[in-house]
Amino acid sequence: MSELYADPGCWSGYPPHKHDTERPPEETDFQEIYHYRFRPETGFGGQYLYLPNGEPSVVMTRHGDTFLVDRGYHPTVTSPGHEEYIFTILVGREQRSLIQSFDPVHQHLMSGIPGIQAMRDKFK
Repeated sequence: MSELYADPGCWSGYPPHKHDTERPPEETDFQEIYHYRFRPETGFGGQYLYLPNGEPSVVMTRHGDTFLVDRGYHPTVTSPGHEEYIFTILVGREQRSLIQSFDPVHQHLMSGIPGIQAMRDKFK
């Protein structure tokens, strides 16, 4: 379980990452449930989901929504003017340690975003 607090207009789960393949030490297979809360409650966001070489989809998230992530890259964004809280539950199919795989297209962002490595280390 973890909690994410996103400032208005900001991204979470970024750079896009996935954890749907069991291939340690590069990635472990985990399902994830996201539960969204917004302040004010009229807030909203977007949950993106895409597979490598696949069509992307986007779902509008609102206060009280829950979303299952069982495959693919899945960044989320919060609308400007609204704070977002995301409660997550992660369930490993074979492991207890989450290892995320970041989209190679966005690999160059890994060293430029403060806190990414600390976030990854927290799950190991």
